Amino acid sequence: MIKLVISGGGTAGSVMPLVTIASKLSRLNPENKVLFIGTRHGHAEREIIARYNFYSNKIFCGKLRRYFDLRNLFDVFLTLVGFFQSLVILAKFKPDVIMGAGGYVSVPVIWAAWLLRKKIFIHQQDLKPSLSNILVKGLADKITVSFKKSLNYFPLSKTSWTGNPVREDLETADAELAYQKYSLKKGLPLVLIIGGSSGAVFLNSIVLSCLPKLLEFCQVVHITGFGKKVAMENSERFKQFEFITDDLVHLMKASDLIVSRAGLSVITELSFLKKPAIIIPIKDSHQEDNALFLQEENAACVIFQSQLSPSILLGKISGILNDKNAQDIYSQNISRIFKPRASDEILDQLLSLIKK
Repeated sequence: MIKLVISGGGTAGSVMPLVTIASKLSRLNPENKVLFIGTRHGHAEREIIARYNFYSNKIFCGKLRRYFDLRNLFDVFLTLVGFFQSLVILAKFKPDVIMGAGGYVSVPVIWAAWLLRKKIFIHQQDLKPSLSNILVKGLADKITVSFKKSLNYFPLSKTSWTGNPVREDLETADAELAYQKYSLKKGLPLVLIIGGSSGAVFLNSIVLSCLPKLLEFCQVVHITGFGKKVAMENSERFKQFEFITDDLVHLMKASDLIVSRAGLSVITELSFLKKPAIIIPIKDSHQEDNALFLQEENAACVIFQSQLSPSILLGKISGILNDKNAQDIYSQNISRIFKPRASDEILDQLLSLIKK
């Protein structure tokens, strides 16, 4: 029997790679146990973890910022509280290994794991390391990265390039199911807009401004984020939801074009499904590095937030939907940017670490 602790949170993106690996481990042996340690807030992670029936605990944790903010003083205290909570949880659960994929909640957990002399495995999703992974990389026994370029940021002796795991249900994504369940019209282009699990107020407002003209030539499914619905009623051509779990893969499969933030999990899913996309990274964040990489590879249409306006978004969506050649180029190029079978490779390395 293997006991695994996974820790990450705040967004669905930092949780999904952990869940993919953990669910594979659980299937290897029904007696294997998985404990998720997450934040005391975060709707997305709660929705996801509930689907997999893992044990779960929540701890206090402070947000890690790379800039001066008076809240940093209070958040240091919260991180310290989370560290002591993690010590108690880990001492009781007695895990064989702890795995994190970024997210500030993983820092106190990994610090506690190191003090208890537990094995530590971290996965770096984004091109450049998150501050959370920078703070714990020296404590890790094994590190895996999504991008080959990311090897430059970690000790080569314990780091390997694996690619990024994707949720397993992508393999059974069914476009027909999405069309039936959401009453979508065949023959009319479908644009899926994903604001991220925590939402994107700025992006949502831009979408709202161009919706009337957008709906003249396509249908839209808009995932706004929790508590961030736009002020427009659902109609035959427009459906909005705060968050979607199981059906998201079916909607992605059915879509002709996807508009999304530049979180690594969604980019990995776009790559797996070979979907043309418009990528709008969060301003002044690690997502801009991800977006630049896609732009360099001509793997997506990238619009930086400082350049975004209703007319620009409307023009890009219309242009791509009316240009089959552009769709094919984006589809082909994005499908090539990640290594296949990343989850299997990461699981093999996790099991090897446990056996050492």
